[in-house]
Amino acid sequence: MKIRLKELNTGYALEKRVSKLSKEQRAISIIALTLVGVFLITFLFSAIGILPFDAIAARVSTGLFGGGKNYPVAVESDTVINMGIIGDNVLLLTDKMIVVYDTNGNIVFSEKHSFSRPAFTINNNKGVVFDRNGTGYILITEKGKVSSGNTAGVIITAEYGSNGNYGFAIRGDKSTSVLAVFDKSGEVRFQWNCAFEHIADITLSDDGKFAGVATLNAENGAIYTVVHFFGFEYSSALNTQKIVDVTALDLKFTSGSTLTLFGDKGIYQIKKNGDELKEVTKYFASEFVSVDTNLKGNYALCLAKFGSANVFEISVYSAYGKLKKTIPLDYKVQSMTMSEKYIFALAENSIMVYNLKGRKVGTIEIKGKLYGVYPTDKYCYVHSLGSVSRCYSFGDSTLELGFTI
Repeated sequence: MKIRLKELNTGYALEKRVSKLSKEQRAISIIALTLVGVFLITFLFSAIGILPFDAIAARVSTGLFGGGKNYPVAVESDTVINMGIIGDNVLLLTDKMIVVYDTNGNIVFSEKHSFSRPAFTINNNKGVVFDRNGTGYILITEKGKVSSGNTAGVIITAEYGSNGNYGFAIRGDKSTSVLAVFDKSGEVRFQWNCAFEHIADITLSDDGKFAGVATLNAENGAIYTVVHFFGFEYSSALNTQKIVDVTALDLKFTSGSTLTLFGDKGIYQIKKNGDELKEVTKYFASEFVSVDTNLKGNYALCLAKFGSANVFEISVYSAYGKLKKTIPLDYKVQSMTMSEKYIFALAENSIMVYNLKGRKVGTIEIKGKLYGVYPTDKYCYVHSLGSVSRCYSFGDSTLELGFTI
């Protein structure tokens, strides 16, 4: 059989056109396949808890787009009252200003205040800045100011709920203290007058239907804490528990039906329905170092075992008080805090990072003296003399603060 030259050439040209790629096309294909492979491996490792996808994404984003270039941010440390994480951003409260920085160090929101004793509480991406020596308050989110106003009495503490409700514990005229909860429109949603005891802390449930109150008092020279579980549709508390010889440090709804009290000598839970008090754990006040919660209701407790200066331990609990993991430590812990996925233990010259399963996932070496550590899953923010610095939460890194210890 004879093959015509025209047919041969046409076939060869077609085959060349289909099967052969230019150098540029091959390079693009290889890069695309590599990126897809890296993404799939990272996603898989993230799902099983080996590599954190969000932490790796933070490093890639910084490398590609130069994020975080404004850090360290210069601050006048002598004027700083407190710092905290609000959403993904950083809230800085000074004696004159409220400032919110984003992850790149840009100012998202700033406003002057005239509070004589400024303080704040943060609930995820919402916060209340208020005057402990007056009646003024400002509601904010991670993006800016929501509203401001004045309460009917001097503010003891405040809370901005996830659903938009906000509440205050104030000093009353006809009672020792008052809990007042308002809805988004500013209308009174719930009020409780505490006749004899002093309100120490309040908390609001995520669904906007319940409130928790911890009060402090003394009897025969002994301090006691009383926890009240309120439903806004009821005139009296659904559950009330008295805990003798324990001082309330913090009160949280770790789940919709579970109030958890963190005290100087133990952790306790009360339920919406029922009259029993659950003792999660007890310890001596001399052992207590730090306790912190995350948005899922998990919490971590750091103790200096038996009051030792060298033997420390971090215990991780579920929202319902079940012990999930114990992390023994052989170094002195100055403080401990949590993000959603990690636990940060501040040692003498470093920050040790663990996941909630107890595996060490990073070490941040600190060169300089720091005042506070404020972490997220992606970044760890550090307040030192004259600045706020940023480093990565996951993996090993070194942070130069500019002042030697």
